[in-house]
Amino acid sequence: MLAAVFVASAAGSVLCAEETAPETDGEIWNRGVDLYRAGNHTNALAVLKPLILSKTHGVRASELVGAIEFAEGLKRGGEGVGKSLASLESAASDFQLALRSNPADPRMNRNFTRAVDRLPELREQAHVEKVMKELGQQDTGALLGAGVKDVRAMLKEFPTALTNDARRTVAMCDAMAKRAERLNDTWIAVKAGVAQSVTNEQQAMTISAQVEEARAATGSAVVALSDIDPAAQEHLRKAEASFTRFWKLVILPPAACDESMLSQTNELLRIENEYGRDWQQEALEFTQMFRAKFPMWAQAYEQQAQADTNKPPFTKEAQAEISALATEVEKIQLELAKDKADSGKVERKGGGKAAERAAKQFEALKKLARIKELLPKDKNGGGGQSQQNQQNQNQQQNQEKDQDKNKDKNEDEKQRQDQQNQDQQEKQDEKKEQEEQPSAAEEQENKNDDQVEDILRRAQERSDQHDADKKARMKKAPLPANERDW
Repeated sequence: MLAAVFVASAAGSVLCAEETAPETDGEIWNRGVDLYRAGNHTNALAVLKPLILSKTHGVRASELVGAIEFAEGLKRGGEGVGKSLASLESAASDFQLALRSNPADPRMNRNFTRAVDRLPELREQAHVEKVMKELGQQDTGALLGAGVKDVRAMLKEFPTALTNDARRTVAMCDAMAKRAERLNDTWIAVKAGVAQSVTNEQQAMTISAQVEEARAATGSAVVALSDIDPAAQEHLRKAEASFTRFWKLVILPPAACDESMLSQTNELLRIENEYGRDWQQEALEFTQMFRAKFPMWAQAYEQQAQADTNKPPFTKEAQAEISALATEVEKIQLELAKDKADSGKVERKGGGKAAERAAKQFEALKKLARIKELLPKDKNGGGGQSQQNQQNQNQQQNQEKDQDKNKDKNEDEKQRQDQQNQDQQEKQDEKKEQEEQPSAAEEQENKNDDQVEDILRRAQERSDQHDADKKARMKKAPLPANERDW
């Protein structure tokens, strides 16, 4: 009876062991393939992905998982660039793992190439979508104006950065590279804005090509700044020229008036143009932009003033005077630019011609100042400077981002410094403890010596007492028979 019970128990143990035995890699592979053939790709991926690390089935699993993810990436093209990109990147990674086992295999090379070739385009599309979410709703002119100011600031900062110590130079160039990268993203929003505003297809294609060239120049500045390459100055100068050229196409009249005044003042004071352009020609171009855009801008302002009573009025008389003054300024600046081109250079000292030129330049500045005075002032005190305010706001946002990053960096640096101080303090405490340990050991040793002496003393006392007791017993005991005195 007991033998039958033991046999049944052993049989149950064998059945339980057979039921809980783990699957082999071959069994997992077969189960994943069955799911794949049944069209259950989600569960097939869940089964096959852990098998990629298998020594026996890892290569085949990598190929099949890559094929499934590649097909899923193509299907997800309509769901959005992000999902499609994630699937194709995973597929490329899986195909790469399979290719490492046999780099000369033609089929594995084809699979890897098919997955990788699609990634640059999808990554660019994903980046464009991200930039458009951030900048797509902002005014194109405001973006370009902020870009002009930022790139001009970097033109002044970069030479100074190279004169600092190595650590400071690296930090400054890295910060400027990040700013240049944001400026590079600005061209994406500018291209989209220009494409929407231009109705002529041929003209839109031409402008888009020019925008791509400008973006490439700004991208070169990003790389040069990251590498701390002195050539970054030239790349920044090209980027500044591109931003300024496109800004002139969309600039509003109030900002154009300000820029014309600035350029004319620099020409009058004979300030060297670090951007490689002539100040007099620059002033003329901004005045021409002002004249070309002023009528439509004034009409749009009147309509806004009718809808918004808080806006200051802009009378027809003021508009007529501004138009007449702008015409006179353009005429004066044309004469100055032509005279400068004919002479080839500006006379630096004395002469009636130099005095005459200075008088004309001063006259142009007075008329530009009068135009600025006649332009309607908004609540912020500007001459319809909504675009300028937006530019300042964008620049302030960028500065705040940089400040936040610098703040985080400073906090990290402070934490590292605190940790270093704490470690140093711990080392000092440990060293102090080690120095104190010998004295403690000496105290313990002295204490042990005292204990040993006490033990020896008591042992000696017991030994002496034992000898004394023995002598006493010997005196009381009777003498043996052979020692008695008979």
